[in-house]
Amino acid sequence: MILTLQLVNAALTLLFGILAALAWRRLGADRWRKPQAGWLLTGTCFVIVGAYGTFHAIASVLAVRGGSGSLLYRMVIDWGPVGNIGRSAATLAYSIALASLVAAPLHRVHQGLSTARWVIAGATVAGTACAAAYGPMDTHTHMSVLAVLATVTVLAMLVTLLVGVMNDGVDLLLWLAVAAYTLKQTVEVSVIAILAWWDINPGIEAALIFMWINVVAMTLATALAHVRLRRAIENRHVPALFERLHALRHPAES
Repeated sequence: MILTLQLVNAALTLLFGILAALAWRRLGADRWRKPQAGWLLTGTCFVIVGAYGTFHAIASVLAVRGGSGSLLYRMVIDWGPVGNIGRSAATLAYSIALASLVAAPLHRVHQGLSTARWVIAGATVAGTACAAAYGPMDTHTHMSVLAVLATVTVLAMLVTLLVGVMNDGVDLLLWLAVAAYTLKQTVEVSVIAILAWWDINPGIEAALIFMWINVVAMTLATALAHVRLRRAIENRHVPALFERLHALRHPAES
Protein backbone atom coordinates (compact mmCIF):
# COMPACT_ATOMS: atom_id res chain seq x y z
CA MET A 1 0.00 0.00 0.00
CA ILE A 2 2.68 2.51 0.97
CA LEU A 3 4.66 1.94 -2.23
CA THR A 4 1.50 2.37 -4.30
CA LEU A 5 0.66 5.63 -2.53
CA GLN A 6 4.25 6.82 -2.96
CA LEU A 7 4.06 6.19 -6.70
CA VAL A 8 0.62 7.79 -7.02
CA ASN A 9 1.74 10.87 -5.09
CA ALA A 10 4.88 11.26 -7.21
CA ALA A 11 2.87 10.86 -10.42
CA LEU A 12 0.31 13.44 -9.28
CA THR A 13 3.08 15.88 -8.38
CA LEU A 14 4.66 15.44 -11.81
CA LEU A 15 1.29 15.79 -13.55
CA PHE A 16 0.57 18.97 -11.60
CA GLY A 17 3.89 20.42 -12.71
CA ILE A 18 3.30 19.48 -16.35
CA LEU A 19 -0.22 20.96 -16.38
CA ALA A 20 1.03 24.14 -14.69
CA ALA A 21 3.80 24.54 -17.29
CA LEU A 22 1.39 23.86 -20.17
CA ALA A 23 -1.11 26.35 -18.77
CA TRP A 24 1.58 29.01 -18.58
CA ARG A 25 2.65 28.40 -22.18
CA ARG A 26 -0.93 28.74 -23.45
CA LEU A 27 -1.38 32.13 -21.81
CA GLY A 28 0.30 33.98 -24.67
CA ALA A 29 1.45 37.50 -23.89
CA ASP A 30 -0.38 37.38 -20.56
CA ARG A 31 2.05 34.80 -19.23
CA TRP A 32 4.53 37.58 -18.43
CA ARG A 33 1.96 39.45 -16.32
CA LYS A 34 2.42 38.94 -12.60
CA PRO A 35 -0.93 37.23 -11.83
CA GLN A 36 -0.13 34.47 -14.34
CA ALA A 37 3.68 34.38 -14.21
CA GLY A 38 3.73 32.24 -11.09
CA TRP A 39 2.48 29.27 -13.10
CA LEU A 40 5.91 29.00 -14.74
CA LEU A 41 7.70 28.73 -11.40
CA THR A 42 5.07 26.25 -10.23
CA GLY A 43 5.56 24.11 -13.32
CA THR A 44 9.34 24.24 -13.00
CA CYS A 45 9.34 23.22 -9.34
CA PHE A 46 6.82 20.43 -9.49
CA VAL A 47 8.13 18.89 -12.70
CA ILE A 48 11.53 18.62 -10.98
CA VAL A 49 10.10 17.39 -7.67
CA GLY A 50 7.63 15.06 -9.39
CA ALA A 51 10.23 13.52 -11.70
CA TYR A 52 12.63 13.10 -8.78
CA GLY A 53 9.91 11.50 -6.68
CA THR A 54 8.72 9.23 -9.49
CA PHE A 55 12.24 7.93 -10.03
CA HIS A 56 12.54 7.28 -6.29
CA ALA A 57 9.14 5.54 -6.15
CA ILE A 58 9.92 3.25 -9.09
CA ALA A 59 13.31 2.40 -7.59
CA SER A 60 11.59 1.58 -4.29
CA VAL A 61 9.21 -0.85 -6.00
CA LEU A 62 12.08 -2.56 -7.81
CA ALA A 63 14.12 -2.68 -4.60
CA VAL A 64 11.34 -4.43 -2.68
CA ARG A 65 10.95 -6.95 -5.47
CA GLY A 66 14.70 -7.58 -5.38
CA GLY A 67 14.61 -8.35 -1.67
CA SER A 68 16.15 -6.77 1.41
CA GLY A 69 19.56 -8.26 0.65
CA SER A 70 19.88 -6.69 -2.80
CA LEU A 71 22.21 -3.79 -3.59
CA LEU A 72 19.32 -1.71 -4.96
CA TYR A 73 17.39 -2.16 -1.71
CA ARG A 74 20.29 -0.87 0.38
CA MET A 75 20.82 2.04 -2.03
CA VAL A 76 17.15 3.05 -1.85
CA ILE A 77 17.17 2.90 1.96
CA ASP A 78 20.33 5.03 2.13
CA TRP A 79 19.09 7.45 -0.53
CA GLY A 80 15.64 8.00 1.02
CA PRO A 81 16.62 10.86 3.36
CA VAL A 82 18.84 12.39 0.66
CA GLY A 83 15.99 12.48 -1.83
CA ASN A 84 13.59 13.90 0.74
CA ILE A 85 15.96 16.76 1.54
CA GLY A 86 16.70 17.43 -2.14
CA ARG A 87 13.00 17.73 -2.96
CA SER A 88 12.36 19.82 0.16
CA ALA A 89 15.13 22.21 -0.90
CA ALA A 90 13.42 22.58 -4.29
CA THR A 91 10.05 23.48 -2.76
CA LEU A 92 11.78 25.87 -0.34
CA ALA A 93 13.45 27.69 -3.24
CA TYR A 94 10.14 27.74 -5.11
CA SER A 95 8.24 29.20 -2.17
CA ILE A 96 10.80 31.99 -1.70
CA ALA A 97 10.97 32.68 -5.44
CA LEU A 98 7.18 32.83 -5.73
CA ALA A 99 6.88 35.16 -2.74
CA SER A 100 9.58 37.41 -4.25
CA LEU A 101 7.82 37.38 -7.63
CA VAL A 102 4.47 38.32 -6.16
CA ALA A 103 5.99 41.17 -4.12
CA ALA A 104 8.25 42.46 -6.92
CA PRO A 105 7.49 45.51 -9.10
CA LEU A 106 5.77 44.56 -12.35
CA HIS A 107 8.71 45.46 -14.61
CA ARG A 108 10.97 42.94 -12.85
CA VAL A 109 8.74 39.91 -13.50
CA HIS A 110 10.41 38.74 -16.73
CA GLN A 111 13.93 38.91 -15.30
CA GLY A 112 12.83 37.32 -12.04
CA LEU A 113 11.28 34.34 -13.79
CA SER A 114 14.45 33.49 -15.68
CA THR A 115 16.58 33.67 -12.55
CA ALA A 116 14.14 31.85 -10.28
CA ARG A 117 13.90 28.80 -12.54
CA TRP A 118 17.64 28.23 -12.25
CA VAL A 119 17.53 28.86 -8.51
CA ILE A 120 14.92 26.11 -8.07
CA ALA A 121 16.95 23.63 -10.13
CA GLY A 122 20.15 24.62 -8.33
CA ALA A 123 18.52 24.24 -4.91
CA THR A 124 17.48 20.69 -5.80
CA VAL A 125 21.04 19.77 -6.74
CA ALA A 126 22.54 21.58 -3.75
CA GLY A 127 20.12 20.02 -1.27
CA THR A 128 20.78 16.56 -2.66
CA ALA A 129 24.55 17.06 -2.69
CA CYS A 130 24.67 18.39 0.88
CA ALA A 131 22.54 15.54 2.21
CA ALA A 132 24.65 12.97 0.35
CA ALA A 133 27.88 14.53 1.62
CA TYR A 134 26.58 14.40 5.20
CA GLY A 135 26.40 10.62 5.03
CA PRO A 136 23.94 8.24 6.70
CA MET A 137 21.35 10.12 8.78
CA ASP A 138 19.61 8.96 11.92
CA THR A 139 15.89 9.59 12.24
CA HIS A 140 16.29 12.62 14.52
CA THR A 141 18.65 14.43 12.11
CA HIS A 142 16.53 13.56 9.08
CA MET A 143 13.30 14.76 10.69
CA SER A 144 14.91 17.89 12.12
CA VAL A 145 16.25 18.99 8.73
CA LEU A 146 12.90 18.31 7.05
CA ALA A 147 11.07 20.22 9.79
CA VAL A 148 13.28 23.31 9.34
CA LEU A 149 12.98 23.27 5.53
CA ALA A 150 9.23 22.73 5.65
CA THR A 151 8.71 25.48 8.25
CA VAL A 152 10.49 28.10 6.14
CA THR A 153 8.58 26.87 3.08
CA VAL A 154 5.25 27.33 4.85
CA LEU A 155 6.19 30.83 6.02
CA ALA A 156 7.20 31.88 2.49
CA MET A 157 4.00 30.45 1.03
CA LEU A 158 1.91 32.27 3.61
CA VAL A 159 3.62 35.49 2.49
CA THR A 160 2.71 34.63 -1.11
CA LEU A 161 -0.93 34.04 -0.18
CA LEU A 162 -1.18 37.25 1.86
CA VAL A 163 0.65 39.55 -0.57
CA GLY A 164 -1.11 37.93 -3.52
CA VAL A 165 -4.44 38.95 -2.02
CA MET A 166 -3.27 42.48 -1.29
CA ASN A 167 -1.75 43.30 -4.70
CA ASP A 168 -3.57 40.84 -7.00
CA GLY A 169 -0.22 39.20 -7.71
CA VAL A 170 -1.54 35.63 -8.10
CA ASP A 171 -4.54 34.47 -10.11
CA LEU A 172 -7.33 32.71 -8.23
CA LEU A 173 -6.59 29.15 -9.35
CA LEU A 174 -2.88 29.38 -8.53
CA TRP A 175 -3.74 30.97 -5.19
CA LEU A 176 -6.00 28.02 -4.36
CA ALA A 177 -3.35 25.50 -5.47
CA VAL A 178 -0.71 27.19 -3.31
CA ALA A 179 -3.18 27.31 -0.41
CA ALA A 180 -3.83 23.56 -0.70
CA TYR A 181 -0.11 22.84 -0.78
CA THR A 182 0.52 25.18 2.16
CA LEU A 183 -2.14 23.45 4.24
CA LYS A 184 -0.56 20.08 3.45
CA GLN A 185 2.88 21.38 4.39
CA THR A 186 1.55 22.88 7.63
CA VAL A 187 0.07 19.56 8.75
CA GLU A 188 3.23 17.70 7.77
CA VAL A 189 5.65 20.09 9.46
CA SER A 190 3.62 19.95 12.67
CA VAL A 191 3.84 16.16 12.77
CA ILE A 192 7.50 16.12 11.70
CA ALA A 193 8.40 18.65 14.40
CA ILE A 194 6.72 16.51 17.06
CA LEU A 195 8.51 13.39 15.84
CA ALA A 196 11.87 15.20 15.79
CA TRP A 197 11.36 16.81 19.20
CA TRP A 198 10.47 13.53 20.90
CA ASP A 199 12.93 11.54 18.79
CA ILE A 200 10.17 9.21 17.59
CA ASN A 201 10.83 6.90 14.67
CA PRO A 202 7.78 7.23 12.38
CA GLY A 203 6.19 3.87 11.70
CA ILE A 204 4.19 2.63 8.75
CA GLU A 205 1.04 4.28 10.12
CA ALA A 206 2.64 7.75 10.15
CA ALA A 207 4.03 7.23 6.65
CA LEU A 208 0.57 6.21 5.39
CA ILE A 209 -0.97 9.35 6.90
CA PHE A 210 1.65 11.51 5.15
CA MET A 211 1.00 9.73 1.86
CA TRP A 212 -2.77 10.17 2.02
CA ILE A 213 -2.43 13.86 2.89
CA ASN A 214 -0.10 14.27 -0.09
CA VAL A 215 -2.45 12.43 -2.44
CA VAL A 216 -5.47 14.52 -1.43
CA ALA A 217 -3.59 17.84 -1.68
CA MET A 218 -1.92 17.03 -4.99
CA THR A 219 -5.18 15.74 -6.48
CA LEU A 220 -6.78 19.09 -5.67
CA ALA A 221 -3.78 21.05 -7.00
CA THR A 222 -3.73 18.96 -10.19
CA ALA A 223 -7.45 19.56 -10.74
CA LEU A 224 -6.91 23.32 -10.35
CA ALA A 225 -4.01 23.27 -12.83
CA HIS A 226 -6.19 21.36 -15.31
CA VAL A 227 -8.93 23.97 -15.00
CA ARG A 228 -6.33 26.72 -15.55
CA LEU A 229 -5.07 24.99 -18.69
CA ARG A 230 -8.61 24.73 -20.06
CA ARG A 231 -9.26 28.40 -19.31
CA ALA A 232 -6.01 29.31 -21.08
CA ILE A 233 -6.95 27.23 -24.13
CA GLU A 234 -10.38 28.91 -24.19
CA ASN A 235 -8.69 32.31 -23.76
CA ARG A 236 -10.74 32.99 -20.63
CA HIS A 237 -9.46 35.39 -18.00
CA VAL A 238 -8.87 34.12 -14.46
CA PRO A 239 -8.89 37.03 -12.01
CA ALA A 240 -6.96 37.34 -8.80
CA LEU A 241 -8.87 36.53 -5.62
CA PHE A 242 -10.15 40.07 -4.97
CA GLU A 243 -9.29 41.65 -8.33
CA ARG A 244 -12.86 42.71 -9.08
CA LEU A 245 -13.31 44.18 -5.61
CA HIS A 246 -10.07 46.15 -5.93
CA ALA A 247 -11.18 47.40 -9.36
CA LEU A 248 -14.40 48.74 -7.83
CA ARG A 249 -12.46 50.54 -5.10
CA HIS A 250 -9.90 52.00 -7.55
CA PRO A 251 -11.73 52.37 -10.89
CA ALA A 252 -9.14 54.79 -12.29
CA GLU A 253 -6.42 52.12 -12.02
CA SER A 254 -8.43 49.25 -13.54
